Amino acid sequence: MFKWMNICRVGVIIILLILFSLGCSVTHSVNTSSTVSLSNELKKEIPAIKNIKYTFTRPVLTINILMEKDTPNEEVVNSILTKVKHFSTIENINEIAKSVKWKSEIYDINLTIYSQSEKKPPIKYSASYFKTFDASNTSEENIDGYKTWSKYEDPQTS
Repeated sequence: MFKWMNICRVGVIIILLILFSLGCSVTHSVNTSSTVSLSNELKKEIPAIKNIKYTFTRPVLTINILMEKDTPNEEVVNSILTKVKHFSTIENINEIAKSVKWKSEIYDINLTIYSQSEKKPPIKYSASYFKTFDASNTSEENIDGYKTWSKYEDPQTS
């Protein structure tokens, strides 16, 4: 009886480990010459930036920017977005993919700007490598190459 219970317990643990490994993606901190350069440019131009963090969770690159004070005005947001757009070349993003040993395109870039105020929602933008959700379609017609940026509008605050 006890032997059977131990075998069942080991089986359940193995199944849980398999499910866990299939369902979870590891988040990597990203630090490349291009991310360091972007951070330096942004902090030099916008002293109100407290922290910039780059992370990759397959297949998405996320850039989180924390501001020193409350929500930045439209001019500051546009300045940040302009710098991030300039940074988001296929070459720079491929350098990031290589640094985290990702052997495919990074599908999306998310930019999130947080303020110190918990009452203000973050400002979010994103761009994609592909124009559609079909990543198997690598035709030139389906490649956007991170050129088109969209602002996320929270339906609850609209």
